Amino acid sequence: MAPSLDVQLFWFSFWAYLIGWLSFTIWLAARKPFWTKLGSISFAAGFIPQTIAFFWRWNHTGHFPMSNMYEYMAVMSWMAVVSFAFLTWRYKNWVISALISPVVIMLMVAASLLPKDPSQQLMPALRSSWLMIHVTLASVGAGAFAVAAAVSFVYLLAVRSEEETKRAFTPSFKIPMRVLVLIPVAIAALGGVSDALANQSAMQLLGAPMRNSNVLVLLGIYLVPAGFIWNYSFKKTPSVEARYWTAIAFSGLFMGALASGILLSSQTLALTSDSPLRIFEFFGVTLVFGTLGAFLLHTALGFGRVAGKLHLDGRLLDEVNYRSVALGYPLYTLGALFAGAIWAESAWGSFWSWDPKEVGALIIWLFYSAFLHARYQRGWSGPRTAVLSLIGFAMMMLSLFGNYFFGGLHAYA
Repeated sequence: MAPSLDVQLFWFSFWAYLIGWLSFTIWLAARKPFWTKLGSISFAAGFIPQTIAFFWRWNHTGHFPMSNMYEYMAVMSWMAVVSFAFLTWRYKNWVISALISPVVIMLMVAASLLPKDPSQQLMPALRSSWLMIHVTLASVGAGAFAVAAAVSFVYLLAVRSEEETKRAFTPSFKIPMRVLVLIPVAIAALGGVSDALANQSAMQLLGAPMRNSNVLVLLGIYLVPAGFIWNYSFKKTPSVEARYWTAIAFSGLFMGALASGILLSSQTLALTSDSPLRIFEFFGVTLVFGTLGAFLLHTALGFGRVAGKLHLDGRLLDEVNYRSVALGYPLYTLGALFAGAIWAESAWGSFWSWDPKEVGALIIWLFYSAFLHARYQRGWSGPRTAVLSLIGFAMMMLSLFGNYFFGGLHAYA
């Protein structure tokens, strides 16, 4: 059966964006104006059919196309393209444009792997105009936060002080190997032994093996203190190396979360735990994929050599980070909180019900409120706000896929 027109248009946009990203990547090395022109034309050629696909799907299904994960990710990628166009026009800096373009590809790849069949019939709670306002503004705000995270990644990777620029930069494997590989392997070995003993006891007592996966749960629990271990380990190392590996580790975890979430949503990955600890199983899978992604990214950057040659204007990147958050914050506030509360009242009869997704949206809103407070009142900027943007987007990823293991009123998505 041939895919629907909107899916065909999605794939056309996907390949157009991919050509655009490759063109900007080549421009970073060659610095020939031809490649920026080709990249801009490719992104424009992808944006138009993606917009048409959205409205075609709306007309074809008879409801606002924001009722599943594929549609949500597609709108996030659309917003990333809008941000890309605005920042290109505002700053007229092709370096920023080239470094934001991978965000579009990341979101499009995630959307491409998700089930695309439209829901022909919506449950009564979803048949509301407030759903359109709620989900659209929330996804557009999330797209702006994604751009802020991408700029923050570039800031940590490529901004150097004058003193740091004079010294050769060769990142060491010692701390990443210790925190991301050696400790998790030891935890996995202990978990494997405890799994074997627990299964043997269960077979003797119950005649059936245990369903829980202690290894993934333990790895997921480790992911929480890993950040503190990471920070402590880098205290006595040069700040340039700490920033580099922090950017690589965060990006790897983003890729790991997307991979885990996509496998989970497509039912390729089934969490075995029936207890609240299943969230840590998801964290465990994210850690495994994230570690692999981090070292693949490190390899793609020529083991740090490419990053060592990049020297960008930190003030400009910091401003783009701030403005992206400042753009996404009111949209997310209106969409995720206010419009969401009104929709909840019309759909479920209560403005607030402590649903996991509602709590997650509140935590994210409070986090970005603290981000803006730290920026305005405390004068935070540079590496501090870059790390905050990465942490905020990590929370967005958790909220995005959280309905699969937290359940609640948003479990339909």
